[in-house]
Amino acid sequence: MNFLKIITFALLLSSFSAFSQDYDRFGGVNRDIGSRDYSTKQKAPSTEEIEQMRMERVEKFTSKLKTDLTLDELQVIAIKNELISNSKNIDIVLKKEDSEEAKSKEVSALLQKTETIINSYLNKVQKEKYKVLIAEMTSKKKDKKEKKNQKNVTTTAE
Repeated sequence: MNFLKIITFALLLSSFSAFSQDYDRFGGVNRDIGSRDYSTKQKAPSTEEIEQMRMERVEKFTSKLKTDLTLDELQVIAIKNELISNSKNIDIVLKKEDSEEAKSKEVSALLQKTETIINSYLNKVQKEKYKVLIAEMTSKKKDKKEKKNQKNVTTTAE
């Protein structure tokens, strides 16, 4: 009799798990069981996609610098090459299996080095404009983080 109860319980559990798999992410029944949507799973981007995203970011930033600082073509090329190199080095550092603190220190050192190199390509007037531009960009990022944190605090308080 115990053996029959165990088998019945096992069948009951397996039917619950099969039934729960047929629910979609919104809690409704998935009518077409054979065609499941796995698009919500994120796949790792390929190396070509990573390179393309990196180039887009660098192009965007250098075009902004070119217009705001009135850079000549030689400066644009030199700064673009430095930014690409720095981006690759940061990716390498982030993939290392070090502590987060060590990674953070390495990344900040790379960023400071890049700042120094970019400043070496600029003249005095461009350096001043660059400092203002970077200060504006960092203040915008801080504002966005503060707004996001405030939004999270208000939603958790409700």
